[in-house]
Amino acid sequence: EQTLPDRRKIILYIKPDSNQKTLVFLAYTPVRDDFTSLSSFGSVDEVAEATILPKAELAGIEGVESRMISATSKKQSYLFDYVQKVPSQPETHFRTIFTLASGATGGAGNVLVTITAQAPEAEYSSIKPVFDQILDSYK
Repeated sequence: EQTLPDRRKIILYIKPDSNQKTLVFLAYTPVRDDFTSLSSFGSVDEVAEATILPKAELAGIEGVESRMISATSKKQSYLFDYVQKVPSQPETHFRTIFTLASGATGGAGNVLVTITAQAPEAEYSSIKPVFDQILDSYK
């Protein structure tokens, strides 16, 4: 667990013996008071395009390929399933949940909770049941 200078808090689990390639990452990011629902960020498809899929071209990075498998809204969350290929790295499979939670004090302001599980695509089928349990447990 780590708190970053901009008030975000992260929790990271890395699967042993995975060469830091299989992991689950949780981020808690305070948001402005007027962000009262996920739709404040846009539709599930808008969030997928604007924040989930990498913007390598805008950053001047060549050769990055990404593909959204699904982007859905359920359980008051946005759920994303996607893959990414970066040069000289194995293709990686990602599953991400975006949701809003009440602020820690119960007062004004919410917290954007982001849960991302990732694994090399070649190993994804073997770890998928674990990722399903983790992501399905979030309410």
